[in-house]
Amino acid sequence: MTTSYFPTTEAARLPWVMHYRDMIAVHGPTLGLSAEDIANTQRELDFYIWMHRDYYPPSQADAKESTTYRNFMDNGSGTVAQFPPPRTPIPDPPPVPLPGILTRLFAQIAGIKSRLDFNEYIGAELGIISVPDTTEHPWPEFSLTYEHGPDVHRVSISFTKHGHDGVWIECRVNNGEWVALGADNSKPHYDTRPMIDPALPEVREYRLRWWDKGVPNGEFSPIQKIVVVG
Repeated sequence: MTTSYFPTTEAARLPWVMHYRDMIAVHGPTLGLSAEDIANTQRELDFYIWMHRDYYPPSQADAKESTTYRNFMDNGSGTVAQFPPPRTPIPDPPPVPLPGILTRLFAQIAGIKSRLDFNEYIGAELGIISVPDTTEHPWPEFSLTYEHGPDVHRVSISFTKHGHDGVWIECRVNNGEWVALGADNSKPHYDTRPMIDPALPEVREYRLRWWDKGVPNGEFSPIQKIVVVG
């Protein structure tokens, strides 16, 4: 399913979803969506907005602060007892939908675009018309997500190929030497390597370049970093 209208970066996706959530109420009836269809879409996108704006960022920040506090209490020194840092208040979520919010959204958009009464004006209003990419891409754009739980411990690297075969990925840990993680032609790439010391936060930095015909080529991307905790 082609979704080239959907932004490739996390920073751009939230405004896009918020805009679509509002505009589907304006154009949905014209495109054959019932009031119930529109309300269901808006409820699901309300949860997406809450999850990406209100839940995930403070949860990541709290995880880093909690790890720092734990290590300080285990191995630090001082003459004053310090309480754990307070948790960031998170608003209560809207009604929680089933998994697959974006899958259902993209299916809805595909149905909208197949209708005879769909036109470029409505597509532009909804933000669902693909625009040909004429921008030069000297290096891959990518984003990092730390997936941490009882049964998962990995860094997820999502990237856009822009017509290349794939990407070449390198990483360094705690400002050490760069290490090649290899090539990948499908996203996301998962860095599942164990931490050097699970008791200490670990800074992982990543850089990517293009991979074509079995050879890395082009410039390295700007470095991105993420903190991994045990």
